[in-house]
Amino acid sequence: MNRDESAARRQQVDEARSDLELTRHMAETAARAAAGMFARDVTIIDLREVVSYTDYFVVASAETERQTRRIVEEVLDKMREEGYRPRSRRGDEGTSWISLDFLDVVVHVFTDEARDYYRLESLWRGAPQERWED
Repeated sequence: MNRDESAARRQQVDEARSDLELTRHMAETAARAAAGMFARDVTIIDLREVVSYTDYFVVASAETERQTRRIVEEVLDKMREEGYRPRSRRGDEGTSWISLDFLDVVVHVFTDEARDYYRLESLWRGAPQERWED
C-alpha cells in the first residue's frame, strides 16, 4: 500500500467513525429529550448489525396520549436544536404510538398499554439494548 492509498484508507476509517459517532449522538439526544420530559423506560436499541434501514431505535413510554405527544414535541425540539430534521412522523391526536423517523434513528413513543402490546424490545431482543440513564 503506497502513501496515497494509506492516507485514503485512514480518511475512510475516520469518516466511518464520525458517522457512527453522529448516529449515536442522535440516539442519545432523542433519549435525553424523552427522559427529560419524564418518559419511562427509555431504551436505545442498536440495530446496526441487524437491519440496513436504520442504526438505532429509541423507545419510550408515557402514561397518557397527551404525555406521549408532549414527549414527541420535546424530542423534536431538541433534535432540531442539534440540526436533525425528521423525515417523517407517524401518529397524531388520539394515537397511542407516535414514531419519528430521522433515517439513522427512529424514535418510538408509546402509551404504556401500546408498548406492552407491541413489545418492540422483545421483537429486537437479539440486538444490543441499553436503558437510558441520565
